[in-house]
Amino acid sequence: MNEFDKDLFKKWLRRKLTVREAEEIHLVYHEQFGKRGVPFGFLNSEWRELVAHMIDGDEIWEFRSPGITWERLAGRAGICLVRDGEIIDSIVTMMN
Repeated sequence: MNEFDKDLFKKWLRRKLTVREAEEIHLVYHEQFGKRGVPFGFLNSEWRELVAHMIDGDEIWEFRSPGITWERLAGRAGICLVRDGEIIDSIVTMMN
């Protein structure tokens, strides 16, 4: 993620979540996973990598771009790892 993206994403932060809450919200069921749900589905490896980089004091935040970006087919939403007020990593879970 470049610095431009980080500055934009900071403006788009919406809600702080625990790891467990994020996994419950983004639980994906698909035939390739069998009968169990997988947190973040096909993005699970990215999610596990993001969580593995967490240290004490880090926060997980949802982000969502403004409505106008969705109207112009440039919307994004997802999860950010925030450390000391700075975005360290992110996963885009939805875009148009």
